[in-house]
Amino acid sequence: MTPDDYPAAAGKQVEDAGVLLLNRRFDGAGYLAGYAVECVLKTLILVEKPKVPKIHDLSKLSAEACQLASQPSQRTARYVKSPVITTLKYVLPGGWKETLRYTAPGTISETLATEWFQEARRLHAEVTVPMKLDGVIP
Repeated sequence: MTPDDYPAAAGKQVEDAGVLLLNRRFDGAGYLAGYAVECVLKTLILVEKPKVPKIHDLSKLSAEACQLASQPSQRTARYVKSPVITTLKYVLPGGWKETLRYTAPGTISETLATEWFQEARRLHAEVTVPMKLDGVIP
């Protein structure tokens, strides 16, 4: 394992994104929701191999997590529910990107922040929480 605690970070970011969303801080909520998705994907990868890519590209991370889960006897296969894992895309405009933290206030709409938060919450509930309950991750 690496010193990065991706499962804990995913939970923390989902929770914080929810608080920001309730307080109408859509830029922060959207950014943290995307970061939570990144942490869930990196959790899946870390369970299957010792090194996690130092990238933020959700499309590439999702593809790698799916590829690893599809191999025989992989521990993460039961937690990957679809061939894409996440609907959150790593493209602008309209998608999440780590550089959103540098954009002007008002860049992320309420609708987009809400969609991203719902996706992050879903992934955390479907992947990270069951993996923890099953003892796959600490």
